[in-house]
Amino acid sequence: MPWRSNFRRISVVNKYLFLAYSFVWLIFVLYVWNLNRRQTRLKKELDEVKSKVTESASTTTSGPSGS
Repeated sequence: MPWRSNFRRISVVNKYLFLAYSFVWLIFVLYVWNLNRRQTRLKKELDEVKSKVTESASTTTSGPSGS
Protein backbone atom coordinates (compact mmCIF):
# COMPACT_ATOMS: atom_id res chain seq x y z
CA MET A 1 0.00 0.00 0.00
CA PRO A 2 1.56 3.25 -1.11
CA TRP A 3 -0.21 5.36 1.48
CA ARG A 4 1.69 3.60 4.26
CA SER A 5 5.05 4.54 2.80
CA ASN A 6 3.84 8.13 2.39
CA PHE A 7 2.64 8.12 6.00
CA ARG A 8 6.04 6.91 7.20
CA ARG A 9 7.79 9.54 5.10
CA ILE A 10 5.54 12.27 6.53
CA SER A 11 6.17 10.94 10.01
CA VAL A 12 9.93 11.17 9.51
CA VAL A 13 9.60 14.67 8.07
CA ASN A 14 7.52 15.72 11.07
CA LYS A 15 10.18 14.39 13.45
CA TYR A 16 12.86 16.41 11.67
CA LEU A 17 10.62 19.46 11.60
CA PHE A 18 10.00 19.14 15.34
CA LEU A 19 13.73 18.72 16.02
CA ALA A 20 14.60 21.77 13.90
CA TYR A 21 11.87 23.84 15.56
CA SER A 22 13.07 22.77 19.01
CA PHE A 23 16.66 23.58 18.11
CA VAL A 24 15.73 27.09 16.94
CA TRP A 25 13.81 27.72 20.18
CA LEU A 26 16.74 26.44 22.23
CA ILE A 27 19.12 28.80 20.46
CA PHE A 28 16.67 31.68 20.96
CA VAL A 29 16.29 30.95 24.70
CA LEU A 30 20.07 30.72 25.14
CA TYR A 31 20.51 34.01 23.29
CA VAL A 32 17.95 35.79 25.47
CA TRP A 33 19.52 34.30 28.62
CA ASN A 34 22.93 35.53 27.50
CA LEU A 35 21.60 39.03 26.80
CA ASN A 36 19.96 39.13 30.22
CA ARG A 37 23.17 38.03 31.91
CA ARG A 38 25.20 40.65 30.07
CA GLN A 39 22.67 43.38 30.85
CA THR A 40 22.75 42.49 34.54
CA ARG A 41 26.55 42.64 34.54
CA LEU A 42 26.55 46.01 32.75
CA LYS A 43 23.98 47.44 35.15
CA LYS A 44 26.10 46.37 38.12
CA GLU A 45 29.19 47.91 36.55
CA LEU A 46 27.32 51.14 35.79
CA ASP A 47 26.11 51.34 39.39
CA GLU A 48 29.70 50.92 40.59
CA VAL A 49 30.88 53.71 38.29
CA LYS A 50 28.04 55.99 39.43
CA SER A 51 28.92 55.41 43.09
CA LYS A 52 32.62 56.12 42.40
CA VAL A 53 31.75 59.33 40.55
CA THR A 54 29.43 60.42 43.35
CA GLU A 55 32.06 59.58 45.95
CA SER A 56 34.72 61.45 43.99
CA ALA A 57 32.49 64.49 43.53
CA SER A 58 31.63 64.64 47.23
CA THR A 59 35.30 64.29 48.19
CA THR A 60 36.39 67.15 45.95
CA THR A 61 33.58 69.51 47.02
CA SER A 62 34.00 68.87 50.74
CA GLY A 63 37.79 69.04 50.71
CA PRO A 64 39.85 71.82 52.31
CA SER A 65 39.57 75.17 50.56
CA GLY A 66 42.76 76.82 51.75
CA SER A 67 43.88 78.16 48.36
